Amino acid sequence: MKGREVKASVSESTDPKLVRLQAMMARCGVGSRRDCEELITTGRVTVDNKLVTQLGACVRPDQKIAVDGESIRPERKVYYMVNKPKGLICTNEDPTGRPRVVDMFPKNSGRLFTVGRLDENSIGLILVTNDGELAYRLAHPKFRVPKTYRLQVAGTPTPETIIQLRRGIHFSDGKFKVEGIRDVKRKGRSSVLEVVLLEGQNRELRRLFARVGHKVMQLERVGFGPLRLKNVPLGQARVLTPQERTLLLKYASQSVSARAAQIPEELPLPPPKPKAKPAVSAEQRPAIVEVSAVRRRGRRDMTGRRLDRLGNTLTPARLHDDFDSDVDGPLSDLTKHPAFAGRPAPVRPKPDRPTTGRSSIRGGRKTEESTEGRRPAQRVFSGKKSLFAKKTADRRTPRKRR
Repeated sequence: MKGREVKASVSESTDPKLVRLQAMMARCGVGSRRDCEELITTGRVTVDNKLVTQLGACVRPDQKIAVDGESIRPERKVYYMVNKPKGLICTNEDPTGRPRVVDMFPKNSGRLFTVGRLDENSIGLILVTNDGELAYRLAHPKFRVPKTYRLQVAGTPTPETIIQLRRGIHFSDGKFKVEGIRDVKRKGRSSVLEVVLLEGQNRELRRLFARVGHKVMQLERVGFGPLRLKNVPLGQARVLTPQERTLLLKYASQSVSARAAQIPEELPLPPPKPKAKPAVSAEQRPAIVEVSAVRRRGRRDMTGRRLDRLGNTLTPARLHDDFDSDVDGPLSDLTKHPAFAGRPAPVRPKPDRPTTGRSSIRGGRKTEESTEGRRPAQRVFSGKKSLFAKKTADRRTPRKRR
């Protein structure tokens, strides 16, 4: 009898109101679909007080479902926006006991799970809900839901690097590429970029930018589908507003082509830096060059050339002809040196010095000695003789004999 009822339920699976039993149990918060399938195959689930052991069984929302004799009912669906900090992981089961995102909510909140994942070192927007169908349509890569990230990378990517990221790079687990990228600002020696992904792979952005030589210094998710991160401090969560919840549910029910038309167009790439102008050849240069007026500095211009009274440059005398010759040898005549400007050096006459004679007796002959080269006698400007002159006069005067 039980088998007949199960077969009837399976044959009526074309009814849009019917839902698979394991899916209904997951909506009620019993566990994941795999956990619910295990409960069904072990004979612990009843539908309208009748045991069900087949996985293909379908039920209606108004039917009574019980697990181990305790009835279950669908939970009220909740949707949270979380600003994830560093150090938390986006999984419900972790053997190592690391802190999880779902640990931010009270234990009586029911079975909650994250929509998609962010690695442990990333921060930003992540959705937490108990709506499994919505989470599936938002997180699966085939639905191509855009996720917006803000990255701080080392250096400044060139336009060629950005084109390479758009075309995609092959890795061992597939081809990764970005759907859109734009430059936000410069921050020291790093750049802040805004990147859009449609298929989030494991550490996709970090691996992509590391391949092109720009290490990701900080990664933050700022958008998920039609939602943007706002009014949520880091490490806290809030319930979606009715407008945000309606917008999210409507967006999840759309087709992939309709979503692709809503992706905002990318901003144009920054213009490349202007190249240095090539050097102008002598033929292309202008024939007339404007210069500033020459300032006179004591009858000399700014180059040091001598000027006459009218301000005209004085032409120096022409050098000797032999000065410009190619013969490399010493100059025998110093008048050819350029210091003399080709003219003989003037000979200065020696001044005539007065000579004073002094009589002396040498060999019985009176001669007059020249005082040239000797120290001149001390001059006395006053009428009185100095002590030195007086002593000298006393020495020269012969003493009288008594």
